[in-house]
Amino acid sequence: MRTFSRVVGMLIYDVASGNNIGKVMDFCLQEPGQLKGIVMDGKGLFHRAKFLPFDYIHSFGEDGIMVSKHLLTPISKENGQVYFHHFHGIKGKTFITGEGNKLGLLDDVYFDEETGTIVGYEVTDGFFADLSEGKKVVKSPSDLIIGKDTVVVSVIT
Repeated sequence: MRTFSRVVGMLIYDVASGNNIGKVMDFCLQEPGQLKGIVMDGKGLFHRAKFLPFDYIHSFGEDGIMVSKHLLTPISKENGQVYFHHFHGIKGKTFITGEGNKLGLLDDVYFDEETGTIVGYEVTDGFFADLSEGKKVVKSPSDLIIGKDTVVVSVIT
């Protein structure tokens, strides 16, 4: 299990050639709770960010990510997918229960690197609350509604 913040900035390598093809900039999520792919920085003249589907990832290492293919496409905002940082991403959004109780602000996301399944969401109440109480982890809610300003968690398991 890994967190998004631990993977952002990692180098991405082609497993066949060993060439560095870029580095991780962001994550693309597809509702409900599945990692669709990685957004990586673009190499070349224009340095445009590219989308790398999760299926192309061979393995996650301590220092880099190995990919078996790298047919990259430009990133876009489509229905049903959400980004962690880009396009008004979910990082920093308020997590609130269906009953109207604020859980905190989204700080990080835990995911299973083998399947791409989102395992949990780490929320924070701020620096001092984190020091005294620690951060909370909302473990894979069965229903997640991602709005413009908030993320509504219907059920917490």
